[in-house]
Amino acid sequence: PEMITMEQVEYSGRTGRTFLLVWEEPGAGITGAVTVEFMDYPRERVAHVNLMGGKGVVRDYVFDEAKEWMKSCGATKAQCWAKGSLVQMYEKMGMTNTHQVMRINL
Repeated sequence: PEMITMEQVEYSGRTGRTFLLVWEEPGAGITGAVTVEFMDYPRERVAHVNLMGGKGVVRDYVFDEAKEWMKSCGATKAQCWAKGSLVQMYEKMGMTNTHQVMRINL
C-alpha cells in the first residue's frame, strides 16, 4: 500500500495544508515538482515533503533551492518518507535515515 494517495495530496493542496513547488527549466519545460507541508514542534519547524517526482528534482541546485525556500518559510529541518532504494538516493543528498524518515537540517 502507498503511504499517501494522489487524492490525499490534491485535497491537502486545495485546503492550503500543503504547498506545491514546481521546477521549470529553460527549453525543457517542467522537470519536477514536490508537495511540502509544515509541522510545528516546540523547538523546530519541519518541512515534510509528501511527494517528489520528475527528472529535475534530484539535481543538487534544485534541492538547494527547495531547502532555501523551506528555510525562508521558517523551517529548521526538512524530511520525507522513504523506502527501498530511495533511502540510498536521499542519503547521497545529505539526509539521514531515521526510521524510514529522511531528514536534513536547514
